[in-house]
Amino acid sequence: MAENNGTKRALGMLGLAMKAGKVVIGTEQVITYLQKGRVKLVLLSGTASEGTKKKIGFKCEFYKTRVYEVAVDADELGRLLGKTYSPAAVGITDENFSNVIAKHLDGENA
Repeated sequence: MAENNGTKRALGMLGLAMKAGKVVIGTEQVITYLQKGRVKLVLLSGTASEGTKKKIGFKCEFYKTRVYEVAVDADELGRLLGKTYSPAAVGITDENFSNVIAKHLDGENA
């Protein structure tokens, strides 16, 4: 999938957030942390199933959490995080990282 500058910057910040220990990986982990009020932003892979997109979308709406679908497939998302698996969803638990990532992603949609 094609990436633009906003996505590239956001994914670069995602790598930093991962190194800082401010990321939860995987649909079920993201939902668990959403329910605890610890996730500030959710990134969904562009190749996530429609069921996963709906499930995460509903949870994010209920818990008033920002969610973005990024133009990156799950395999690439996993590689960016240094994982051998392909997560459909990633949650950011830090307010500052989530604000910067959202700013980059919002900038591409402006």
